[in-house]
Amino acid sequence: MATSEKAPSGSLVGLLADLVAFPTESRTSNLELIDLYADRAATAGAVVTVVHGETGRANLHLRFGPDAPGGVLLSGHTDVVPAGSGWATDPYELTEVGGQLRARGSADMKGFLAAALVLMEATDVDALRAPVHLGLSYDEEIGCVGVRGLLDVLAAGGSCAPDVVVVGEPTSMRLCNAHAGKVGHRLELAAAAGHSSRSGVEPSAIHEAVDLAVLIRAVNDPSRGVSANVGTIHGGVALNVLAPTCTMDFEVRHGADTDPDDLLVGVLAEVRVVHDRLVAVGGHATCEAIIGYPALATDPTLAAVAALGALVGPDEPGSVGFGTEAGLYADRLGVPAVILGPGDIADAHRPDEFVDPDQLDRCTEVLRQTIDWFCTGSEEA
Repeated sequence: MATSEKAPSGSLVGLLADLVAFPTESRTSNLELIDLYADRAATAGAVVTVVHGETGRANLHLRFGPDAPGGVLLSGHTDVVPAGSGWATDPYELTEVGGQLRARGSADMKGFLAAALVLMEATDVDALRAPVHLGLSYDEEIGCVGVRGLLDVLAAGGSCAPDVVVVGEPTSMRLCNAHAGKVGHRLELAAAAGHSSRSGVEPSAIHEAVDLAVLIRAVNDPSRGVSANVGTIHGGVALNVLAPTCTMDFEVRHGADTDPDDLLVGVLAEVRVVHDRLVAVGGHATCEAIIGYPALATDPTLAAVAALGALVGPDEPGSVGFGTEAGLYADRLGVPAVILGPGDIADAHRPDEFVDPDQLDRCTEVLRQTIDWFCTGSEEA
């Protein structure tokens, strides 16, 4: 049986232990983590900008080196999914079990954040010819929400134009250049309550929602990388009452070559038809976009991506099956973005999440070589 013990307090592992100790679940405060990270970065020579967002949450931008275009931007989110039950150890205390470093967020994605900061603490900032940017966001797990405020600031400033953005989601240190985009919508329907025996001649909000759900399901097209899913549906008051209200949330995931608006033309046209039908009984049908982020498809032949690929080697850049902030960085800053980080996404979002120490070491070494190549002019990477 594997034994467990509190993780050792080495430099990188010690910082990771500090970061996972903050229970920064989405929609909760991350300010203590931001303060700790910012203080250590300032001591290491960073220019620190805190970008406040929703109550109790903030983004963080750090710049090491000159205020100039070029260099690299290393990005990660500070929030984690709820710990939930089923853990063999305390989810908010980094614990070594059989060589694994377990804690909520250890892989997704505080391991990357720890590696990036410890590396910069050991870097001669005065020797940087191009900047190293670090971007930390909040509420990524609920739809890449918080980073938008950070991107507003970076895009408005103009000088943050790195040669490449590296988003440190767990890829087992495989370079990835593509992910799907996503749009999420909320349908709200209202009708008139009535006796259930009238269901053949009077509308029910739930019945109308179910018919729309069938149309949404038909949007699925695996051959084009399109998936559509109704995630939640809530409505009705009693078994023998025509449902006066219903709310339904659905999403569509798509590739970079597909416009999600085109996919939903038929669904939205039918929503308007349903709306006209329900207005006649004092009701309505509305569809509102509640979340969305663009797909990523970075050209692997770009010089910056090819240089990173040579450092990471030997596999060709691939794609990930989950959304990230990389598409937003590429869209807002107009620069190449890739995904590369320690840990396996299969170990994230579940009890006993973990990252292997050798993955953290590999991440630190690749980031060191990346900074040497892009920011110090060294070609010994």
